[in-house]
Amino acid sequence: MSKKNSNVNLKNGFQNHRDLSKVFVNFKNKLDALNRNSYVVAVSGGPDSLALVALSIAYTFFKKTKFYYILIDHNIRKNSNLEAKQVKSLLKKKSINLLVFQNKKKISQNVQAKARDVRYKIISDYCKKNSIKFVLTAHNFEDQVETFLIRLSRGSGLKGLAAMSPLSKIDSQVYLYRPLLDTKKKFLKKISKNVFGTYFIDPSNKNEKYLRTKMRNSKKPLERS
Repeated sequence: MSKKNSNVNLKNGFQNHRDLSKVFVNFKNKLDALNRNSYVVAVSGGPDSLALVALSIAYTFFKKTKFYYILIDHNIRKNSNLEAKQVKSLLKKKSINLLVFQNKKKISQNVQAKARDVRYKIISDYCKKNSIKFVLTAHNFEDQVETFLIRLSRGSGLKGLAAMSPLSKIDSQVYLYRPLLDTKKKFLKKISKNVFGTYFIDPSNKNEKYLRTKMRNSKKPLERS
């Protein structure tokens, strides 16, 4: 898809795709309710986060809102620097400035949890320096299901089995908002392909040493039934 065509698509809120238009209207209604003039968008390069980028750009055609796009390179995998540069280059083609921050702390145990903590700490520090209160992430419907299964496998009680909240706190000054929790991943993949032509897959998403990956694979037979 050419840059011209993708811009038209974003300007009209995906109206030429009924299913994607519904995703955008849902996203727009949620941000309208928050009524903030600036957000940080957490980017990874995966289909979910790239779709979130596209939705946020589309939103700016309807309301004057500033979005800051941030990717954290955790330096856990050998090619992570290259992958971060590829995502930055992809967004640059659409005139989107992606800020890439390098994690300088070594992460060797409980990798996913510690990487998440580092990511939110770096993003939170940036928010405070720039007087931004809300961080948007691309957690979606499938992430909700996986989180439920993970909590179930750990023997959580009824309270612990509660779904991820759309709004939570990173710390006392910065909030995390998940506007796509009721959106299925297939629509986010379609948005990413339509707007950017591609997306990136983190190799760790296929590594079954991580519990979330195991849960993702275990629910695939249910999705086919």
